[in-house]
Amino acid sequence: MAGGADTWFAGEPGSFLVFRVNRRPLPKLSLFAPPPSPVFEHFRRLLAPGWEVVTGRRHQRSWRVGGISADVDRQLLTGKLGWLPKGEAVVPAWSEEEQDWTSNVTAPAGGQIMPFAFDGETRLLTVLHDRSSAPPTIANAFQKILQQNEAELAERTTDWAVEPILDRQKFIDWLDNLDVVRSVSFTARLPNPEPEGFNELADRLTSRHAQKITETMRARDDGGLVGVQDDRDFGQAIEMAESGFATLRGRGFRDGKTSMYSQNEEVARERVDDLPPTWGGVFDLMGQLLKDRLRRFLDGKGQAA
Repeated sequence: MAGGADTWFAGEPGSFLVFRVNRRPLPKLSLFAPPPSPVFEHFRRLLAPGWEVVTGRRHQRSWRVGGISADVDRQLLTGKLGWLPKGEAVVPAWSEEEQDWTSNVTAPAGGQIMPFAFDGETRLLTVLHDRSSAPPTIANAFQKILQQNEAELAERTTDWAVEPILDRQKFIDWLDNLDVVRSVSFTARLPNPEPEGFNELADRLTSRHAQKITETMRARDDGGLVGVQDDRDFGQAIEMAESGFATLRGRGFRDGKTSMYSQNEEVARERVDDLPPTWGGVFDLMGQLLKDRLRRFLDGKGQAA
């Protein structure tokens, strides 16, 4: 992949966000519907270059992917995710003819392009964070592109989700540093087919005809919760969150102030001190990370569905 050194990340420290792309069968799917394609082929087909999605309400952004390159043998796809602000901006302008200040309506300034890479073997998706986009917004942009292009198919089969990977140690450190743990909760949904290692929770979802499960533990008094890490169900939720099948939240107090935890915001990330100067260089780095260091977050679980 060609590219000059005129990138915003050249030589800078960088943070690679780590998500999991999950596929689930649509509800009320016809018995005669064709099975979905293998995950890499399916993902590549639906991540359509130039397809616009919009996030936000008051300050909206327009998102597109481009520059897609796929290595089928390595099950590796790279590209660029970019955003531009939507709407209009009123800016001052000087009129020589009128010798007065006037106002012009123009497109608002801003925007950024982030490199990303996807590994079809693990369904891990990593994005170089631009530091101006919230991780949930980035995940939502990818998810919208996949879902909207799935909706264009003659035979829809799949509900797509781009979900945050948990950094277990960061969550445990947050718990350990609290003076009081007021509540912790998790929401879990399983992809299809169900992964090994979570059979108890999978059985609960299946036997109750449930799509997802949310559980919350709240402290009964001012002393707070104790032994959260030792709780069997929450321990399983932590393992699921490491594999991108659950999200954790928490609330507590430290030094008299409220402290909140959200896995959607505190997504696992890999930090690099000195980024390559070119797009090609950073794509090569992301491929190496996906095939090696980022897999530690999965803790040995989760193969492509």
